[in-house]
Amino acid sequence: MKTSTKILWVHIISILVITVALLILISVSDLFPRFSIGFVIVGALGMIYGVITKYINAEIAGKTQGANPYHRFFFGGTGLLTTVLTVLGLLSALFVYLEHGNLFQALGLVVSVIWVAVFLRYFMWSVYHYNINYGLTDKDWEKIFEAREKEKMGFPVNEKDLEAPEVNPYRSQTFGLPPGTVRGMIAFTVLFGGLSLLIVSFGTEYSTSNQLAVIRQQFEFFETAFLMMIAFYFGDKSLKYLQKRWTRPGTAEAAPGATPGREVTNDLEEDDLEFVEDEREFAQMEDEKSPPPLTKLRKSLSTAALKPQETEVVGSFVQIKDNIYSKVLSDEKIEEALAKLREEELIELTYPVVKAIIEVESSGRGHLPDGKPKILFEGHKFWYWLEKQGKDPQALQEEHPNIIYKTWTSKYYLGGINEYKRLEAARQIDEKAAIYATSWGLFQMLGENLEHNLKSRLNESKVAAGNTYFYKDYKDFEEKQGLSEYYHFLDFLEFIKVKTAKGKRLIEYIQGQNDSNYDWATFAYGYNGSGYKENKYDVKLKAAYQKHRITSITVETDKISPTGFIPIIDAGHGGMKDGRYTTDPKTGKKYKFADGVEIFEGDINRKIGQILIDLLQEAGIPYHNLTVSTLEDTPLKDRVTKANQIYAANKNSYLLSIHSNCSSTALTGDGGTATGFEVWTSVGQTKSDELASMAAKWYKHDFPGFKFRQDMTDGDDDKEKNYYVLKNTHCPAFLVENLFYDNKQDAQFLLSTQGQTRVARCLFNTIKEIYYKTKV
Repeated sequence: MKTSTKILWVHIISILVITVALLILISVSDLFPRFSIGFVIVGALGMIYGVITKYINAEIAGKTQGANPYHRFFFGGTGLLTTVLTVLGLLSALFVYLEHGNLFQALGLVVSVIWVAVFLRYFMWSVYHYNINYGLTDKDWEKIFEAREKEKMGFPVNEKDLEAPEVNPYRSQTFGLPPGTVRGMIAFTVLFGGLSLLIVSFGTEYSTSNQLAVIRQQFEFFETAFLMMIAFYFGDKSLKYLQKRWTRPGTAEAAPGATPGREVTNDLEEDDLEFVEDEREFAQMEDEKSPPPLTKLRKSLSTAALKPQETEVVGSFVQIKDNIYSKVLSDEKIEEALAKLREEELIELTYPVVKAIIEVESSGRGHLPDGKPKILFEGHKFWYWLEKQGKDPQALQEEHPNIIYKTWTSKYYLGGINEYKRLEAARQIDEKAAIYATSWGLFQMLGENLEHNLKSRLNESKVAAGNTYFYKDYKDFEEKQGLSEYYHFLDFLEFIKVKTAKGKRLIEYIQGQNDSNYDWATFAYGYNGSGYKENKYDVKLKAAYQKHRITSITVETDKISPTGFIPIIDAGHGGMKDGRYTTDPKTGKKYKFADGVEIFEGDINRKIGQILIDLLQEAGIPYHNLTVSTLEDTPLKDRVTKANQIYAANKNSYLLSIHSNCSSTALTGDGGTATGFEVWTSVGQTKSDELASMAAKWYKHDFPGFKFRQDMTDGDDDKEKNYYVLKNTHCPAFLVENLFYDNKQDAQFLLSTQGQTRVARCLFNTIKEIYYKTKV
């Protein structure tokens, strides 16, 4: 039995012993009235409920981030109350039967008490479910919060998984419950009350006229209540029916009380519309004066479940941008590290192999939205390293059960930024053991590897000599994990060079150019452990490698004679000229976030286009510059005319139009949640679809952690619409939408040089493949 469980039982037994002692004292003494027994019992039950709740809270702390804090109040407290009521009712019925010998009276009492318990339980559940959880279960909210957390961490998320209700769908109804719920509960209460009275009457002999008068009065009460329920229900329906009949079709004139200006389809919508009008009037009054504290509290409680947990960010918007996207591991850095490995250690590790491992084995991104490295604290490793540091983890566990435990378990994981709470708590006990017990970065490398697999990465003399890619000590290791994913990648390379499996280093199973010699199964065994088969890591690695091998054209193209198309590069909308955004204000194409930072789509399009042109010039690939160097917003008609003129003189040309998406027409605010890349062509199957499919392939290849929005209904992954620039150009044409500039995370990416370069390189890869592999 765990120590915490033992303490719980000690508390409960102590309360019971004290309660029994008080009951004995009251029963043998004349100093206390008899009803004191009830106070003692109720107080004891309350204390037991309190200690059990405290125990449960400690057990599940941090595990249900989507659960509402009022869950235990509504369900724990109500469950205890209904249980006590049921037990007391059954005991009272038993006493009635034993003392009076009347089975019918006892049965009638049981029916009444059980219905009251069921009524309370259902009523509290329904109030919680609709007024606090807005019609969703706690599990539904957990899934939504989990999806939001994944989105923050950079994982692709289905938009439907992020959707959450903003209000109670039945807020216009009584108690905020579905129509008919309250009427139904009252009707059932009347029914069970009358049934209880009927059962009691079977076992009662009425010998006087007064007794008969009392029972008649009671039956009349339930009869009247039942008739009133019918009258209220059908009377309300009749009034609404007549109200609709009184409204003359085709005119604005309506019966008194009807809501004009909108056609309603059912009673609930009509009630809701009236309620919305009341809310609007109330909001106007609220704007005129500062709301009282109680109103503020009500609003905060009603919206608390909807708000995703926000990370506290220090610094400006641009600082966040730099924190995230300047740290991303780029293809150039991967190639740089592989070239160094090839030159200095004669180890041939190919780019597709590395991309496959990153796709399968990495954690998506190495940093959280606030720029801190992504971590996962392992309490069983902390136990091990505390012992190594000469400390007693057994003695420390009682005070820190969620960070110190002997065997692995996932129940204490908090995930995301909250893992730092566990790390900081562990750091207070032993800093080195805490860092060693934490997995870090893109590949979630345990800090303890500094003692063996990453030991050569600890080199104080090289750091002193200016080589900052090594670590002085474990503190320097922690600090540099936050600088860049390149450190994570260097750690990974060192790990697979040192870690062995079946007598060979892991890197030996995947090195060389001959992919038929790659032993993915043994590599997965050495990297993931004996459970790799259950998770099919070897199968996933092989499939990912085949994908990246097919899409990688970085080596052979220089030996191929160009046979394909040359791009006409168009940067959508206008750019920045003398500090002025030249795009037509009517079209918007910009967004200003609540923190004051603005993003201008046309400016971003040109920056991406210019980086793309630089890459093409360096590679010696020809191109036509349509609007990249033009800061003014060239009208669509002029763009199309110029593109058609180029195509008339160069039949091997195609149009590439660079854009960024938006989810609404708003120009300011907190931003939307829509995200992802898109490739568009005109409606129908043309040469444009072939080129667009290549672009889609490269977006998926170069941005595995991002969403790609596609439409496969016609067999390819581009979207189709007759945009003017696509429909009216004579040449093949496709348009790309690079993320959503009104999404805060996407805007951070697009504003960063790193993000612009990644998009430009993706388009460069597309153009390169089209140029070398597509015939005119």
